[in-house]
Amino acid sequence: MYQIVQRKDCDRAAWDAAADGFPAAWAWHRSEMLDARATWKRTEDFSFCVCDAANGQKIVALVPLVLVHSRSLNSLLGGHFESTGSPALDPDLPRRSVKKVQESILDTIARLARKQRIRRTDLSVAPLSPEIRSIHRPFPNPLCYFGAEDASTQTWMLRLFVEGGDEKLWEGLEHRSRKQINKAKRSGLIAEIIEPDQSLLETYYGLHLVTCSRNGIPPHRQAYFKEIFENISRQKMCKTVVVRDDNRVLTIQNFLVYKGSALYWTVASSDDALKLCANDFGMWAAIRYFRAQGVEYLECGEAFPAVHEGKQKGLNDFKKSFGGQLFPYYRGSICHRPLLEGLLGMLRHCRKGGAAT
Repeated sequence: MYQIVQRKDCDRAAWDAAADGFPAAWAWHRSEMLDARATWKRTEDFSFCVCDAANGQKIVALVPLVLVHSRSLNSLLGGHFESTGSPALDPDLPRRSVKKVQESILDTIARLARKQRIRRTDLSVAPLSPEIRSIHRPFPNPLCYFGAEDASTQTWMLRLFVEGGDEKLWEGLEHRSRKQINKAKRSGLIAEIIEPDQSLLETYYGLHLVTCSRNGIPPHRQAYFKEIFENISRQKMCKTVVVRDDNRVLTIQNFLVYKGSALYWTVASSDDALKLCANDFGMWAAIRYFRAQGVEYLECGEAFPAVHEGKQKGLNDFKKSFGGQLFPYYRGSICHRPLLEGLLGMLRHCRKGGAAT
């Protein structure tokens, strides 16, 4: 018999051991990451695991799940669930048990959605999970087994194990990126790679506020980065590149590191960092460092190849310039209140259309 156990009621060590062992799991399934995600505004943690009561309450599935409340009229509109990483199952489950566990997960999400008046559940599969990285054939969206409507995109993935080492990786950079890095070198920039701690928090958060103001986006709470620089870093899951000009910090780039792979995660930069090409310089330092450390893949971030203008194009061009290849980013959505979600979708579409005219 399978039982549902909320994360808060689950043994933390057992939860993290399952995340470490399941090939479908990545850093998003770890308790430290879920603690950090719960610090976001309008967010509650509803993560749960599935345990096998007949086998000593062994964890056979992890489901990272947070409720994101609507900005307004929450009691009327309801929020939505997000499952970054999506359900991860024990690879040793007998075939006949897999479907039962999947059904148990779906029933639990549906029950929680009814109770919390949730409109939809958005799921995404970590491209860096060992299960996805091992794909060498056409592969369906794993979320199809949970009845999710496909919403997949793509990400820029750089393989660091290449013949020729740093020289070959340098040749793989686009001309724009090599030019930027050389400019940063001529300006005397210095990149230091560290395991971050609380001493860096105030500097990072100050740059974070500057970055958000420059890009017109709301900042995260400082508590989120406190989790990164404290608990996540303590577990050796974060590496930080600090780029300086003399004694001035220009940019701080955080990389999430787990299971032999790394993700370009969060970045905070001063206005001068852009002029001095500090972000390109920091990325190149990280590429060389991670290759030397035996990291196989560096995910540079979600790709937007069809966008031809605006900030999103600039972001895509930056990620692309380091020589990575497009890689599937499996996503899906389960709709719990189709009429309301359909109406809101039409309103969003009309709002975008009006903004474009």
